[in-house]
Amino acid sequence: MKKKLEYSFDDEPVSKFCYDLQNKRIEVYFKGYYDLIMDVYIETPCIWILENWEYGKIKIGDEQKLYDLNRQMGIFNLILYLKYNDNKELEMLVNTVDHRYLTLFFKNPKLSLR
Repeated sequence: MKKKLEYSFDDEPVSKFCYDLQNKRIEVYFKGYYDLIMDVYIETPCIWILENWEYGKIKIGDEQKLYDLNRQMGIFNLILYLKYNDNKELEMLVNTVDHRYLTLFFKNPKLSLR
């Protein structure tokens, strides 16, 4: 069964970003999000939490090489897209505050929205 996302943050500016290396947890704060189930934008502060993944990898720009998540992580400015790829990984393209484009891959992350 293909996993589906219930929300989107495409082009929504990040207001706060936290990355806990030891506990494999990322918290991304937004002023709103797009509800994919109801097909409507919700303008309310929220926290998207991604945690407990099996592995995380990063691809920088157009490079083909994958790097360890902890070695290349940057502070998110925008999430440009978010999807499950053919390898059943959560894949997201982000723009960072230092103007890099990173494609992140997570295997079996737990996702929540507060």
